[in-house]
Amino acid sequence: MRRFAAVAAALSIATVLAAPSGAQERSKQARGRTWTYTFEADTLGRPPLRSIARGGAWSVEADSAAPGGRVLRQGESDDGVAFHSLQFERPYLENVSASVRFRIVSGELDPSAGLLFQLDPKGRNGYLVRIRGESGEIALHYIIYGKRRDLRFAKIQLPEPGTWHTLGVRREGMRIAVTYDGREVMRVRDERYSSGTVGLWTEDDTVADFAQLEIGVP
Repeated sequence: MRRFAAVAAALSIATVLAAPSGAQERSKQARGRTWTYTFEADTLGRPPLRSIARGGAWSVEADSAAPGGRVLRQGESDDGVAFHSLQFERPYLENVSASVRFRIVSGELDPSAGLLFQLDPKGRNGYLVRIRGESGEIALHYIIYGKRRDLRFAKIQLPEPGTWHTLGVRREGMRIAVTYDGREVMRVRDERYSSGTVGLWTEDDTVADFAQLEIGVP
């Protein structure tokens, strides 16, 4: 067992507990442990440390009106790529709860902001929950070999551009619960994936800001 070291990527740990390394770390995370990304220690104009960008232009930006005073922005609006994602390398969890504050700045095709979870190290398999601005829905998908497949949809009020909202997910065993602004909007049972990391997502010409990403062990 060893202490989990705080990293320069502004990975602040709300509850610091001893954790094993390697494969054991993936299966023996302590219940109630929480990681919070505020991006305070990251370099402005660059992606957060210990993250992998797969499409889009991700950068930490100062914003005094945002929660915490900084945002992680996906600012690429016309690169010809349908999906943009950024995956965090840590933590790698089995059961997971995650939430993120987001605002859609602009987007005409299908303004979409999402949260990836239980994503494999190459970012090709896992789950995605996202806001569909085009239809006013929350969509839950599984991703297999980089291809997105539908699981369930739930209607929500269409988010206004520039307004902050919170998207959250909780996965325990086969049970997945999705929340929007603190209200549960769907429950699903699915057993395709059982562990992985968390990431963020946008689509088409969407420009979106993210803040206060929290990841925990339920």
